[in-house]
Amino acid sequence: MIKKLLSMLLGMTLAATVLAGCGSAPASEKAQEPAAEAGTEETAKNEETAEGSKSYKIGFLAPTLQTEFFISIDDGLKTECADRGWEYVSVSFDNDSAKAVTNIENMVTGNCNVIIAMVSDSSCDSALADAQAAGVKIMECGVQTEVYDVCLNTDQYQVGVSIGEMAAEWINSQLGGAGKVVVYTTVQNQDMQNRGQGIQDAIAENAKEAEILEVVDIGKDVVGSGTSTTENMLQKYPDLNCIVCYGDAAAVESMEAAKAANVDVENFGIFSCDGTAQAMAGIKAGDPQKGTIMFAPLAPMMAEYAERVLNGETFDEVITAETISITSANIDEYYTE
Repeated sequence: MIKKLLSMLLGMTLAATVLAGCGSAPASEKAQEPAAEAGTEETAKNEETAEGSKSYKIGFLAPTLQTEFFISIDDGLKTECADRGWEYVSVSFDNDSAKAVTNIENMVTGNCNVIIAMVSDSSCDSALADAQAAGVKIMECGVQTEVYDVCLNTDQYQVGVSIGEMAAEWINSQLGGAGKVVVYTTVQNQDMQNRGQGIQDAIAENAKEAEILEVVDIGKDVVGSGTSTTENMLQKYPDLNCIVCYGDAAAVESMEAAKAANVDVENFGIFSCDGTAQAMAGIKAGDPQKGTIMFAPLAPMMAEYAERVLNGETFDEVITAETISITSANIDEYYTE
């Protein structure tokens, strides 16, 4: 329906332009044009415009569509594609590489022109290469493997450093350096391992008196893991006063678990990454969530670069997204209730 409406509007605009361009013709000549012929000419122009218009189909492959971060990208892409008159489909591979491969194959047979793949590692490279061979443009986001037409990524080690630096600054200023820290990370791919290492290195470098009690691999099952892990950590380490997470999903769950355990909210800090509304609401409210890293909006970037590769542009360099550290010091600039 969107394609037809756009085609009709374009056809009407084209017809109006042609008529406006005929302003120098005598009025008598215009009056002599048969109405039927004018209608036929306009219909023909509409059909010509419809045939010449380009409508694409974009596929978004996400590791999960159950967390705010990925839901916001999905919603944003729906809007961006609708604004361009493109078809859009999204699917979660639930952090299962075999399922991701099947999803990629289905997107190819489903006539996607671009696949935006937020895959975990190189296990999908063969399927992505087959998609490329079939004429599909591949956009990787959040990970860089060997197969893509354009890659949107950020130095994940540096993201981890930024998270760790926020935590270290708070530990030094609020706790006098006496931080008892647990780090939540995941080893599901190299990028996330790099982010986790960046967190640890930044805390060790910038809060030298703080103690990292444990580094926990919270695994692939993001939903629920923050709650259960935090409950266990609070029992295991009664003096725990800082949790540093690789992502907001686990952090927000940790925040609620910490509040339920009646921690000293002022002197308990949780830091993470993604810049989700839930995490920022926690910062604003003075909850244990004390900081998050916000990425520049990804959906508009994805749509922009999808359009550019479809128009024939090539990209040899990885496209990097800006990151911003959000704490109580600047929360009002980025979040309003």
